[in-house]
Amino acid sequence: MKKATLILSLFSLFLLSACVQVIKPTTKADSQLALSSVWDFPTKYPVGSTFSLSPQYVKDASLNSQEIDVIYQLYANAISEGFSQKGYQRVDINTPVDFYVGFGVALSKDLSDENISEKFGVTPGLSENAKLEKGSFLMYVEDANSKQRVWRGAVQGFVQENFSSAERKERTEDVVKMILAQFFK
Repeated sequence: MKKATLILSLFSLFLLSACVQVIKPTTKADSQLALSSVWDFPTKYPVGSTFSLSPQYVKDASLNSQEIDVIYQLYANAISEGFSQKGYQRVDINTPVDFYVGFGVALSKDLSDENISEKFGVTPGLSENAKLEKGSFLMYVEDANSKQRVWRGAVQGFVQENFSSAERKERTEDVVKMILAQFFK
């Protein structure tokens, strides 16, 4: 009985450790990223399947609406491009689709790890840094027919306030590529 419990515990630990990755780029210590994802209902959509984006916003965000719009547009473009590269087609929200891609972006002061864990169920767990602002990018795929959440993932990193527009765009694309790599496994 003890042997079975030990094996089950080791297996559980292995599964948990496979869910979270911390990526530390070699360029800057403050640009590390952590990501986590989980399949709720494993589903593969055939090439040519259609999707639409479903942005989700935090109530009472500390950023102004213009800043939020710019950030969300960057993520929407990167998500659309990532799915398009795999052969999926983005359509208008009023057109029938095979799946929805929901996403949201938030600063830690607007959406804590505890809230993310409670409401979204996936938290990468990037450690806080008193000198840097932590942000989270959350994404999920929901089947249009069953209305079931198929997959969800989250990436956390530190806000790079000194980045140019081009650097922000590149960082956004990198973050989306990382999380989509988990979905397309």
